[in-house]
Amino acid sequence: MKTIRKEDISLQHYIKNYVLSDFVETDTASLIYLEDQSSTGSYVYEANSSMQPSPVSLGRGWCYLDNPDDVSEQQNAVVVYDEHGSVISGSNYRIDYVDGRIIVPSQSIVPSSVTYKWNYVSVVDEWSSVESSEVPIVVVDISGFIKEGFQLGAGKRVYRRVNLHVFATDTAERDDIMEVLYDGLYLKSCANQQFPKGTMLDWDGTFNSDYEYATISGSSSLKFENVEARSIFVPLLTIPNREMTMLSDLNRYRGRVRCGMFHWNEGWD
Repeated sequence: MKTIRKEDISLQHYIKNYVLSDFVETDTASLIYLEDQSSTGSYVYEANSSMQPSPVSLGRGWCYLDNPDDVSEQQNAVVVYDEHGSVISGSNYRIDYVDGRIIVPSQSIVPSSVTYKWNYVSVVDEWSSVESSEVPIVVVDISGFIKEGFQLGAGKRVYRRVNLHVFATDTAERDDIMEVLYDGLYLKSCANQQFPKGTMLDWDGTFNSDYEYATISGSSSLKFENVEARSIFVPLLTIPNREMTMLSDLNRYRGRVRCGMFHWNEGWD
């Protein structure tokens, strides 16, 4: 994994779990057994949520941290109950935080409902993902970079151009998200992580038990400068077809927060 990718993931983690922590919602839903997804030793139950936007739409998911400063798997953000309303111990199941599912190892454990915290704002890193999710959405876009020496000998200042594109449901929501993003970047910094054993979530949406918090050796934290925010007006499209109507809805309440992101690195490699 190259340095810029690690910085991108570090920034997304900071935006989603720190900056947008005020946009976390709580829901309680019944659990539905998915026979076609289950097998011996792995019985899958899916949350039957009616929330809008969907808690498991692209870029959202259930919260896997109790607070952003704790790098261990949550203990309070997700609570599972049996048919009698009694709490089932977390040691008796695994959680798919991406798809909103509970996986139990035995049919003797029958989860009936779940209360969970979820991310109201979708955070994605590709423009193509916007049409696959539901507003509000924040697109994290690192659009370019400059590397320059800052001292005699080895060492460099690595500078990235960052744009956070906001798509919201109305003007008030757009302005709230923009202000929170601005305040989360202005005179702030975030950890420049190494991810030696992968990110916090594994490929199947469960918490990565091997996750190790480590910052890149010889590198400073990611710092932000020249932060600015503005609303973006996009003329509504009037061509009468489904694709154009969808794009008009997405662009109706847009904003952008722009900044420079940089860190100092002791070596040139």
